Amino acid sequence: MAQPTQSLTKPHLPVTINTDSLAERVRGMITFRRSTVASVASDYGATLEAAVVVGAVGIATGIGTSAAVMPTLGGVLAGWVGLAAAIWLMANRFLGTPTSRESFMPLLRTVGYAQAPAALSLLAFIWGFGPMISTLGFAWSLLVTIFAVRYTAQFGYGRTSVMVIAGGIAVNVIGFFLTLMTGIDPQVW
Repeated sequence: MAQPTQSLTKPHLPVTINTDSLAERVRGMITFRRSTVASVASDYGATLEAAVVVGAVGIATGIGTSAAVMPTLGGVLAGWVGLAAAIWLMANRFLGTPTSRESFMPLLRTVGYAQAPAALSLLAFIWGFGPMISTLGFAWSLLVTIFAVRYTAQFGYGRTSVMVIAGGIAVNVIGFFLTLMTGIDPQVW
């Protein structure tokens, strides 16, 4: 008798987005819930949701800073992927241990969701308090990113903080040269 063959395809990625799940995950991420980080890291479908979160941050940043929305959106998306790639590279090559091998996609998802507090930059146009609120949003986003990466990569807070801050610096330095050449500014925090 013939044996059934097993498919080696990747899990089906949903094209639809559950807004209730997205809102609950954003709420869980910005309130530093480990269960939310684990849920986002393990859900293949959360990649599109993370892109939506980052896209909303890009639109809010463009509106709040009175910048062109489309280039700002492109810059925020490029910064998101660049930051996740820099963290992944450091986690696997420089700061990892022989037994730690991190996958890129869980980091991409959790870093994307961690950008949610940066949407407070929508209020940056308000005279006086706007820039302070925007700065608070970016600082909050940095802390959520460190929290999310810490529980995704399973490193301590010291090593995770170094990876996240060094990744942000790397993206900003590369972004400076990319901006000079193409006009696209990858934005992180």
